[in-house]
Amino acid sequence: MKKHNFLLISGTLLIVLGLWIALIPFSRPLPGGEVFSFESTPEASCKSPIFGAFNDDFPSYEVFTTPKPKVGDMTITRSINCSDRATFRLALGFSFFLLGISTIVYFRKIKDEND
Repeated sequence: MKKHNFLLISGTLLIVLGLWIALIPFSRPLPGGEVFSFESTPEASCKSPIFGAFNDDFPSYEVFTTPKPKVGDMTITRSINCSDRATFRLALGFSFFLLGISTIVYFRKIKDEND
């Protein structure tokens, strides 16, 4: 693969990855009495990082207090702080986006010099 094609493809992928990380809503595992596993641990849905980073994003859910819950077991309300994770995702996504833009600008500069 030529260097030019590699730069263009990697720049495009970095831009798409950066936008995906910064804009798509995400989920976090919800704390509770259950042992963590992807099948049994419920998730808290957080807002998009672009909104969650600038607003307080604290979704609340009812969780069971004992492992292996049954119907009628005691529950408590827990809140999850999504704002810190949203700020991190926004910064990481924006960094990937800028790196992708820089790669494409560099690609164009090399392409213009060779023509």
